[in-house]
Amino acid sequence: MSLFPSGAGPTLALPEFKSIAIKGPYHASAPIYLALSVAEKYPDTRIVMITPSRDALSAALQEHKDSWMIENAGNGSVLEFADCTVVYYPPTPAHFSYLVSSLSTNVEGSDPKAILYRPPSLMVLIELSAYFMLDVEADPDHHQWTLSSYLTLVARSLAAVAVLSSSADVRKHPSELSLALFDSNLDNLRLPVLKQPLADLGRSPSTVRKEVVARYVQKYFELFAVVEEDDDVNLTPSQEADAEIQEAGRQRWNRMRIYGQGDVLLSCLKWLEARDPQTDGVVFSWN
Repeated sequence: MSLFPSGAGPTLALPEFKSIAIKGPYHASAPIYLALSVAEKYPDTRIVMITPSRDALSAALQEHKDSWMIENAGNGSVLEFADCTVVYYPPTPAHFSYLVSSLSTNVEGSDPKAILYRPPSLMVLIELSAYFMLDVEADPDHHQWTLSSYLTLVARSLAAVAVLSSSADVRKHPSELSLALFDSNLDNLRLPVLKQPLADLGRSPSTVRKEVVARYVQKYFELFAVVEEDDDVNLTPSQEADAEIQEAGRQRWNRMRIYGQGDVLLSCLKWLEARDPQTDGVVFSWN
């Protein structure tokens, strides 16, 4: 499994996982590449992707402008991926909870919109913090959300994976259903542990305890990955002299540190994102 085009090879491969959460400025096409890599391995399964907003996902992909995606949009592997993937856009946390609890491979007695028809191999959650960020940013101290608002979505997703994994269709299939969460705002989202009582609405905001959501989310996942700009890269003289890719904002070295349980560092992936001067699309390179 990988977050990059198929040519990346084992250098940028992810460790095997049952569940992984990825935070930080990951490239917008990363969830798509992960789904593509699973679809290539298990083409007769279903991949489920869930994100709050179709417009936000589309805008992020258009802004990122991935060269490989643009060049290969019409080839067989991408079309096959589209055929085996279903994308849901539940607009609220309540809709999200209903959806994940309704997902099923059984036709009889299930919500038609939640029937997967094939055994699922991967569930991808994208930017769940978007459910909360607008309200939190608009009024950080007087909104309805708490830490459990986010954690409940994670817990219900894991429960859905467990239920789907226990179905007969999935048990007899060689793939194992995995869960992946991508959320670039996990470190920025701070939510109170408890709702503020109405009697305390006049209380000083500084005394209301808020927690960084990322600290708690990572406890739910087998692997936890942090994407960040790599400030530890040693460029060769030829790279330093390359005026085209040294233009401001046209290249960035990144790394992704992958941790297991107990915050044990398992691996660190490094890559370069640069703008192709001819197409203005993002291309990836690695050592």
